[in-house]
Amino acid sequence: MMRRRWPWLLGLGALTGACTGLIGEPLDGEVGSTPTSFVCDPDVVPEALPLRRLSHLQYRNTVSDLVRFAVPSAAGEILGGAEPLFAQLPNDQRVGPDKHYAGFTRLDQALQQQHVDGAYRVAGEVGKALTASPSRLAELAGACATDADAANDDACLDDMIRRLGERALRRPVTDEDVAFYRGPAGAAPFDGADYADVVALLLNAPHLMYFVEHGQEGSDSTAPLDAYELASRLSYHFWQTLPDEPLFEAARTGALLTEAGYEAEVERIFKDPRTQAAMGELFGQWLDNTTLEELDARVGTPLFDAFTAGYTPGPDLREHMLAEVTDAALHYTFEEPGTFRDLLTSRKSFARTEDLASLYHTPVWSGSGEPPEFTEPERAGLLTRAAFLATGSANTRPIMKGVFIRKALLCDEIPPPPPNAAANPPQLSESLSTREVVEELTGQGACAGCHKVAINPLGFATENFDSLGRVRTEQALFDPDTGAVVATAGVDTEVVPRVESGDETVAQNAQELTNLIAASPKPYACFARQYFRFTFGRLEDLNRDACALEEVKLALDEGKPMADVLRSIARSQAFRMRSFVD
Repeated sequence: MMRRRWPWLLGLGALTGACTGLIGEPLDGEVGSTPTSFVCDPDVVPEALPLRRLSHLQYRNTVSDLVRFAVPSAAGEILGGAEPLFAQLPNDQRVGPDKHYAGFTRLDQALQQQHVDGAYRVAGEVGKALTASPSRLAELAGACATDADAANDDACLDDMIRRLGERALRRPVTDEDVAFYRGPAGAAPFDGADYADVVALLLNAPHLMYFVEHGQEGSDSTAPLDAYELASRLSYHFWQTLPDEPLFEAARTGALLTEAGYEAEVERIFKDPRTQAAMGELFGQWLDNTTLEELDARVGTPLFDAFTAGYTPGPDLREHMLAEVTDAALHYTFEEPGTFRDLLTSRKSFARTEDLASLYHTPVWSGSGEPPEFTEPERAGLLTRAAFLATGSANTRPIMKGVFIRKALLCDEIPPPPPNAAANPPQLSESLSTREVVEELTGQGACAGCHKVAINPLGFATENFDSLGRVRTEQALFDPDTGAVVATAGVDTEVVPRVESGDETVAQNAQELTNLIAASPKPYACFARQYFRFTFGRLEDLNRDACALEEVKLALDEGKPMADVLRSIARSQAFRMRSFVD
């Protein structure tokens, strides 16, 4: 398997330098504040959305569903043949305010020639495959496409364009559309190649490749979405693909534009298994620890083997750790109704494999039913899951842990380092604990402002876990060449985390830090912002998008189940509107 070899992406040096707040002034010991509430002004118009393209996953799912709709009997074979072409399309990159933390692939709207060429190849090959035999052609367009009566050919082709075109274009097919898309076929009679060319043109349509939204007619600066546009927003947000037949029918009849009809579809869509997969993408990308190296990369070296003490990480352990975090979020959303606070403070293990369960000293979880409880009292909440503790080396990385919490969970800003900052991580010492090494390196000069106040304390609170995520009461210090233990050092987890700017409350350990975070409005406001980015495919404007943000934040503040929180975005007016104001 291909492995990601992550260097110290930020390292120590990438976080040193003068620490500045949101307005660009030195913090002087204070953590820069981030908004914790949003004031909705219904008269403020959100910024116009750019024309968004489908993500790689959305495009793949859309074409796949069109094939299943067009020729269901041969869909598996056709899609198997198209797989190499899908694989040639560029993968979306995670985009966000920080390139390492809480980025979402939906925000990647870069358009490359590879997208254009790749989609052209997919459309051409799928068109050929859908019409490769008389039986497939008849399934696609009806018996009229293969019989000997040429008098029906024009009507047969037109009917196929209307039937497939409604799904491909995700809107009603007009007479002008029919005239345009039948162009490659020329004049009747038509053969399979003619139908293939028409299908290829449909699959290259801008309405397929992009989210084209004009809103209802007669609107000004903001327009309610029409029924088909609203159906697409719902299906692509919650399913990552085009609407199904019930949703298309609700759009055709106009039922989707009624409150009762819309609410019924939101509930039905959310209960569909495809929603769980899409929300897994939300949580997986938001909580991904991109600085976590492959955990077997150093197996066989004296120092790492001595540190692991008989436990041998396998090539999949990294993925198992990250998947456990996503599984926890999905469990509290879909299986056991839970709140955002439950996710932050949960003491349950969601380890589905023995390699991770053995680190937790818990049974393997089957993936359904009640997960086992952590047996170690030190392991409390999200921050003590192995994905946020492990490093792939014999040393913990408190700086990285602190930056993750500050940026991904609290949405606080940490400025870039000065150009002359060193980029080397703190090394294991033969006489000092990792905390002592980091404090010595970052306690003076330009480093101190950010590290002592904003970063290090958040990471130090979990220093009673080693770099595999195992509980420890002391830190073993090794000879770097032989791996021999030369000394031990105490672990100190007492910190002043300053979750809120200026708060001098002391946290003795990770559990107390977690409680402080859970009691703060910051993580709830931060999640509202992250979910907005995931939903709309762009960064939020804290003023112009306040109404949509407030909708989610209010559901979080009221302690509503996560399922209600995630549905709340679809109930907001912003979700159902299109703005044309820059």
